[in-house]
Amino acid sequence: MKPIVSICIPVHNRTRDLRRTLPHLIMAANADPPVEIVILDYNSPDDLQDYICDIAYSDHLVDDTILTYRRYTGRDYYHMAHARNLSVMAAAGEYIVISSADIYPVVGFFAAVRDGLRIPNSFLYDHRYKGVMACRRVDFIAAGGYDERFEFYSPEDKDLHLRLLRRGQSGTIYPLDMVKVIETPNSEKIRNYRLQISKREMGQRMSHILNENIANTALIANEGIEWGKWN
Repeated sequence: MKPIVSICIPVHNRTRDLRRTLPHLIMAANADPPVEIVILDYNSPDDLQDYICDIAYSDHLVDDTILTYRRYTGRDYYHMAHARNLSVMAAAGEYIVISSADIYPVVGFFAAVRDGLRIPNSFLYDHRYKGVMACRRVDFIAAGGYDERFEFYSPEDKDLHLRLLRRGQSGTIYPLDMVKVIETPNSEKIRNYRLQISKREMGQRMSHILNENIANTALIANEGIEWGKWN
């Protein structure tokens, strides 16, 4: 049997985007099951739960396309790295894809993931968006997931990418145009964080973490602390 691919999507107040992308994602998943679609509701204050219920009771999903919904209520604002870690912890698949509410894959994507991850010590990423990464779940956990000091919109994806390379893994780019991104204003992307600062300032505040991990040639994030916690 083909390995299950879990695509992990944390959502906080971005259901409007998800309504535009999830139908495309389901189409891609139905074309090459088994695929688990993990929606991590990061205490979303909008109608996310109702929307996911509607999808779950619809006839949009084929038998081997699994919809997993988990809700986290520990924070009222979005925390980038923690939310992404929780979404992976909620996943059951051998292979994981980390994604976002404003991103969707096209038909053929999940076949490409399975094909690419058959190669030992490999991971995949998009040539434009390193954050849309596919790897084995065990490798993600062994690397310590995302560094949870990355609270804001930041280079958390670049940090994970570089850490996997330092751990001896090989990164491969997905085939061209497998990943699509809808247009979302920056104001929408940043409005759900603890501080109301610009996207540029968020990146500047978080850049020292990336630089520190590079200087220390860090192989494991969150070392010595519990990460991906639900409380």
